[in-house]
Amino acid sequence: MTPEMLTLVSLYAKITEDPRVSVWHISLYTSILTLWQKGGCPQELRVSRKQLMTGAHFRSITTYHKCINQLRKLEYIEYFPNYDAYQRSIIKLII
Repeated sequence: MTPEMLTLVSLYAKITEDPRVSVWHISLYTSILTLWQKGGCPQELRVSRKQLMTGAHFRSITTYHKCINQLRKLEYIEYFPNYDAYQRSIIKLII
């Protein structure tokens, strides 16, 4: 197994065993991990809200903001929102 795959497996295992998170958090986190892996495992992942909401199957912007902020507070990610429609926000995975 590659180092990237080992990281993915350990990150996913960590969040699924945490009693503080719900299925909504796991869905969003899985979407983040998928984009991170597809992007070549960069230090900083540049993403749009639409990408993450589509990947997590969210329809509510309120649910998205609630979950992304809770993932940040629970220290699974560092989140740097960008309010410019033409630039993407930055997410860093806390490994």
